[in-house]
Amino acid sequence: MQDEQNPLAKKIISLLVFEESFSSIVSELPDESRYALADEIKSLIVKDLVKPCKNSENNTLSGILYDSDAMNSYTFILTAKGLAYLENNLKT
Repeated sequence: MQDEQNPLAKKIISLLVFEESFSSIVSELPDESRYALADEIKSLIVKDLVKPCKNSENNTLSGILYDSDAMNSYTFILTAKGLAYLENNLKT
């Protein structure tokens, strides 16, 4: 991916190698607003870097569908494109 991600996006991407709940993401990034995190995750979903994994309220796989007003109900993970971005751009 050619375009540069903002610092918050990079933080989120680095957390989602394994499936994480929204509340876990919020607790891992305590200096960030939960609303800013939700907006950034939605943006990363649109860019196909992150995908919703599971609705934790009813324990069903979400595929590509999720309720963007109920982010706390979902878990998220990187897509293959997101993993490639992580490998290419976030090396330490």
